[in-house]
Amino acid sequence: MYVPKNFSVTDRDTLFQFIRENSFALLVTTGDDGVPVATHIPIELLPTEGDQFQLVGHLAKANPQWKLLGRDTPALAIFSGPHRYISSSWYDHVNVPTWNYISVHITGQTTLLTQDETLEFLRKQVDKHEAHSTCPVSIESMTEDFVRREIRGIVAFKMTIDNIQGAAKLSQNRDDKNYQSIITELQKQGDQDADAIATEMAARRSKSGQ
Repeated sequence: MYVPKNFSVTDRDTLFQFIRENSFALLVTTGDDGVPVATHIPIELLPTEGDQFQLVGHLAKANPQWKLLGRDTPALAIFSGPHRYISSSWYDHVNVPTWNYISVHITGQTTLLTQDETLEFLRKQVDKHEAHSTCPVSIESMTEDFVRREIRGIVAFKMTIDNIQGAAKLSQNRDDKNYQSIITELQKQGDQDADAIATEMAARRSKSGQ
């Protein structure tokens, strides 16, 4: 993706934490006809050997996109965070509106998982997302026969992290006065994304000013 230098995020730990917190991704592959194919799915960041990591997810077997996995052509996983329109009326000078956002793109090779590997992955994924449930369920709370029948309806895959790009376009190019004005106006919106962008902007400018 196009990432101006001012908005580029390269710290691996920061990028990985963003993926963990925003794991509902867009998986993009290329069809035999050269046309992109995409599906919105949860994709988890999981450790491999040593200090390495990989992405793991699954598609419905009824979704023909899974047949494009495990090939030489790399896949693209797009992780998106909060985003919000920024009005130029919030500045103390004439300018154009823009959009603030946070996003991470990963490209890598995909490999299909075995049924046993799929089962282990599902255990981890369910445990992660059930952690804050009042009455959490788990793979262990279901019979093995039931789980294995359900697994037949999905195709799980792992994906290498060959290239990772992070973009945090958060008005870093604005002076302190206009930067604070953007934060203030975002906080007035009463919108979850607006609040998240404002909070992230405040934290980053505060940190950079230390």
